[in-house]
Amino acid sequence: MKEILENFNDQSAQSTFSNEDVQKNKLLTAVCYLFPILFFLPLLVDQNSSYCRFHANQSLIWLVFDAILGIMIGILHLIPILGAIISALIGLAVLAVAVCLMIGAYSGMAVRLPFLGHLDIIS
Repeated sequence: MKEILENFNDQSAQSTFSNEDVQKNKLLTAVCYLFPILFFLPLLVDQNSSYCRFHANQSLIWLVFDAILGIMIGILHLIPILGAIISALIGLAVLAVAVCLMIGAYSGMAVRLPFLGHLDIIS
């Protein structure tokens, strides 16, 4: 799993994280990927932390992406059987990506979301 996450790890962002900062906030940042609506919590805990800021930003991007996928799944449910199958597959894929992001955050990595992770909404 770590080998896969290394492909999406931003080494330059990770180099700004201090070990103390990672150890102190790793559980909180991991939870923010499971419940992306809580993206702001790491910023409330430590506004000056580059680790918290990075993962709050990625969690916010994940929240927006989840909202767009939710709308798409709602539309797909209009197709009786095929829509349900496709929606279930998308749901499993979203869960798998969330788990990977949680593992990366808990490991102290700077895992960026593919295609969208380069956006810096929270600076």
